[in-house]
This record gives sequence, C-alpha cells and structure tokens, in this order.
Amino acid sequence: MSKVRSLLGGVAAVALIATSVPIATASAQTAPVPYDTQRGVYSYARDLRAVAPAVVKVIVLGQKGASSGDDDDDSPRQQAPAQGKPEPIGSGSGVIIDAAKGEILTNNHVVEKAQALQVQLYDGRVVDATLVGRDPQTDIALIRIKPGGLQAIQVGDSGNIQVGDLAFAIGYPFGFDQTLTMGIISGLGRTGIGDGFQDFIQTDAAVNSGNSGGALIDSRGRLIGINTAIWSKSGDNAGIAFAIPVNMAMAIVDQLRRNGTVKRGRIGVTVGPVSREAAGGGSTRGAMVSEVQADSPAARAGLRAGDVIVEADGRTIEGPGNLTAILGVLEPGKTVALSYRRGGQTARTTVTVEAPRPVQVQRPTTGSGQGLGALGATFRDVNAGDRLPAQVRGAVVASVQPGSPASRSGLQTGDVVVGVNGEQVRSAAEFARALQNIAGGAVLFVARGNSLVQLRLER
Repeated sequence: MSKVRSLLGGVAAVALIATSVPIATASAQTAPVPYDTQRGVYSYARDLRAVAPAVVKVIVLGQKGASSGDDDDDSPRQQAPAQGKPEPIGSGSGVIIDAAKGEILTNNHVVEKAQALQVQLYDGRVVDATLVGRDPQTDIALIRIKPGGLQAIQVGDSGNIQVGDLAFAIGYPFGFDQTLTMGIISGLGRTGIGDGFQDFIQTDAAVNSGNSGGALIDSRGRLIGINTAIWSKSGDNAGIAFAIPVNMAMAIVDQLRRNGTVKRGRIGVTVGPVSREAAGGGSTRGAMVSEVQADSPAARAGLRAGDVIVEADGRTIEGPGNLTAILGVLEPGKTVALSYRRGGQTARTTVTVEAPRPVQVQRPTTGSGQGLGALGATFRDVNAGDRLPAQVRGAVVASVQPGSPASRSGLQTGDVVVGVNGEQVRSAAEFARALQNIAGGAVLFVARGNSLVQLRLER
C-alpha cells in the first residue's frame, strides 16, 4: 500500500542554470549550464558552494527510545517521558532565512518532540537553538540560533513556478552529509496527502528520510519550497516528493515571529469537490460551496450554497484543498478576493476574514457523570469498560446529535478522538482545550475498532 512519509531531515540548495541551447552546440563561452573552464567540465559545484552555507542540520535532543518524528504514518505522536539528560535522537534540516536574527525555517515534525535543539552549521560548528514557534497544520516551525558568521538563502516566489521548471534539493539523507539532487517540478497544488493545510509542490528530485525541513530551490538558487514528505510504497524515494510552497511557509513565519503561534480566521463556508453532476458536463475544477453560515463574512459577501469558487487572490483553485490552504494562512482582518461561478456566470467578491467563533464547551457538573459537550456531541474519558487496547487514550464519543457539526464530520458513538490537527489528546479535557485552538475546521484522528481514521471537522 502506498504511504506518505515525512522526511526527517534534508535540505535543498543549488545551482544556477541557463537553458535551451543543446549541450552539443555549446561552447565554454555560451554554456547552457555552468561550465568550469579550468577542468573543462559542466558543473554546479561553484553555485552550490555559494548556496550550501544557508542549509543546516537540525539536531533533535530527547530521550533514547523516543521516536524522532520520521514515522510511516501521519497519526498523532506522543513523546516519551523525560528521563535523564537529553541525547541526540534524530536530525532534520533547516534553512537560514535571516542571518542577522539567526532565524532558521524547518518542519514542525522535525522539532515537535525535541526537549532541546542544536544546529550544525555548514562550517562544522554546532550551536544551541531555541524554538520560536511551530504550526502543526502546515508543518512549519521557526527556530533561532545566535547570529554570527551566518549566510541566509534568497527567498523566491512559489507563485511563479511552473510544472517543468528545474528544481534542486540538497539534504542529509540517511545520515549522509549534504547531498545534491536535481529534478523538475512535476506537479502543483497537490492535496489529499495526510492532514493539515496542503498545497504542495510535487517534484521528482530525489529526497529520502533525512530531508525534512530542507529547501527546494529553483535554477537561480532561490528558495521555493520546504521538503516535507514523499509518496512511496517502500518508504524510500519513488520519484514523488512534496514540498510546502515558500509563500505559505513565509506567511506562517511572519505570524510565528510576531506571536509565537498562528492565529487563523474564518469566512464561514464549507466547501467540497465539484461533482460531474454539478458541473453539468463542464469543468469539475474549483471548490463547491456546500454551506454558508448565517451572518458570516461569506454570507455578507454574497456567497451562496452551490457557488463554485474558481479563484482566490488571483490563484486558480483546482479543488477544495487549494482554497482551504489559502484561507488557512490568513489571520483575522485580512481580505481575500474570490471569483466564483453561479448559473453559468462568473462573479467576483471580496471577503474579510474574521476571528473564529470559539467552540462552546459544556463541562460536566462535578460528580454528575455526564460527559463533556461540544459540537453537538458528548465526550468522556476512556474507562475500563470500553474494551480498548491499553495504549488507547483520548475522548470517547458518548453521543452524537443528528445534523450537528460532529455528525456531519462523520463521528460515531464509540469513536475515540485521539488527536486534533496532529496533536495528541489523551482525555476529554485535553480534547476541549484543543478545540479552543481551531479556526474554521480541523482534522480529527479517531480510533474506530482496530483502525485509525481521519475525519474533517467543519464548523
């Protein structure tokens, strides 16, 4: 069975390359790729040396026996209890984005279980690092080291890349030192790969375990993405890798710099794919609005159920995942321009993102035995009579009201919610706290029988 794997590690950096002139007709003066006149060979070495110092190894410190985050699945992860002095338990990669501040961009799953962090610089120095903030929903984290002798990478524009562009990755696969690979951009706007907000760049540049948090770079050496996962039957490189677009990553970094966390807003719509029946023989691309909440920003902007959103801030929407990713990085107060189809006509509107409405949680009266109420359902802790594996802890669904947000998400009585947006919950109280941090929706990880399923919660 194919699986998506996070890539704990890697990094990308690369070379300048001009194109189009066949190599057979090129001379040293008009080389289509970098040419080393002294050795008489085409080589990316010079340009690689110029970019490589911006790529670092992130060393994760914790307790021996604790997983370092490069698991085969996307289920919530639990760190082992702290015992003794932290030791290296894994490594990932990062990209220096601000040399003066010592800021390094990496993946959330690289650092999420770290008790402490270190960074190995390109010149061999190993320095302590601190976590500025992390965002599980986009798998982005920002860490910081003491500045001095650092080189930052040039940040590009992932909105300008196209399928067929050259792409390069440089990383630390399988514990090796920096390793350069080359490929092309093989797809854009990829979604449906695990949980969280997804708008991935797909590339066939070889990346493997050890590449997470590293850079995907264009042919001019500019950062266009952060490597985060691969699609593979074996667990190793199969020619399909995914990177978080740098525009999305930097929008998250901006909030982490200011707040240490990410504040998300809502516009009040539920969207899904466009069915063939709804398309009426036309294009099924876009995000169909299935529900517009009353007195929401979307309702005030004139959106209705049945509208098909085809563009957001000038970006073509291929499916609901693209729209969700764009909206998922907007904080309250931001505006987004939308184009939508209705009745064969295209219309435009502007929606202002507002602060999410907190989930109303009804806590049980002490000693009442009643479960915690939220989302039109009640939840309680796991007890001895549930006949669950000993390691399963979470919020048991005690009842579900028909037509409620919980019911629409697919929750069933007897389910055990064990995670929200990739963060583990071990009790009804922890689930209630997690609900306060979600905006328009969330991915619930649910133990159902012997299976772990993911359900999308839309509010």
